Amino acid sequence: MTPRIRSISLNKYSKVAQELGIDPLSMLRQVGLDHSCLNSPDLLVPETAFAQLLEASSARTGNASLGLLMGSYWRLSDFGQISLLLQHQPSLATLLQTLKDYHHLISTTITTETVTQGRLSIIQLHLDTERQTPGRHPMELGITALLSLCRHQLGKGWKPVGVHFSHAAPSSMALHRRVLGSEIVFASDFDGIVLSTEDLQLLDPEHDSGMEAHARHLMDLHAPGRSPKPIEQQVRSAIQSLLPHGRHGIAQVASALGCTSRSLQRQLENSRTSFQDTLDAVRSQAAVRALQNPQLSIGEAAALAGFAENSSFTRWFSKQFQQSPSSWRQQYLPGP
Repeated sequence: MTPRIRSISLNKYSKVAQELGIDPLSMLRQVGLDHSCLNSPDLLVPETAFAQLLEASSARTGNASLGLLMGSYWRLSDFGQISLLLQHQPSLATLLQTLKDYHHLISTTITTETVTQGRLSIIQLHLDTERQTPGRHPMELGITALLSLCRHQLGKGWKPVGVHFSHAAPSSMALHRRVLGSEIVFASDFDGIVLSTEDLQLLDPEHDSGMEAHARHLMDLHAPGRSPKPIEQQVRSAIQSLLPHGRHGIAQVASALGCTSRSLQRQLENSRTSFQDTLDAVRSQAAVRALQNPQLSIGEAAALAGFAENSSFTRWFSKQFQQSPSSWRQQYLPGP
């Protein structure tokens, strides 16, 4: 199935494009998108064409922060029909779970996972696209929109501990600091928002459980039902979230999905795959992504792929790609 997103993102694009001095209708035609998408926020448009639109517009304007600018205009109502339900949540933790439960109404590409490690928690964002990496602009749009949800729940002046991006830093970070308002880490091993676990679980003293129940009833009554993700996709998402933290064993992944290791293995076998095959696929993507970043060492790439030792990483990589990590990097990275 072709990944699709709600056309509300094109409304945000049109606003930013005009501010930057380019014609949004001309750019839409260039990538094969119909301008009628601007008239309704709830049409589903191909994510690939949307990503091409952002890349082409960024190249034309010389602006490396197009997605960030679009995300800065994001509001709670832009989440569409689930906005009312999101508005009436007792905590950020329950809000994120609700977003996850109804994510199919926003986009077929978005997955969020929350990982708690003691006093800190990480809200990780994954974009499942047809590209090897989702790209700077879609990811910065997604993270900034996610941050708007956090600030809705915790207050407009709330700041996270940090915001992480796996892509490289732009030449200037002034706009990122103004929009995100916290420590920003580029070339990170994940894309997401770091916050205190206390903030994540903080209860809203004015929460109205009756309104929440009413909003959920309306959602379930009128919203189209969601099709459960295939088990392999669920496992991939869980591994993507847990891999940077060294918690990618089958028992840990099964626990994150609410089942036993044996049950998980059986479900994957019924889907004609295995846990090891799925883990290798996610590791391969993580390894290639890391090796494409010249700022990261082979050891850092090994850690991002979930290996504690370089030698183990080299053996695994050589089996997967028929060459060593250093040879792969020399072959695929452009010279100085």
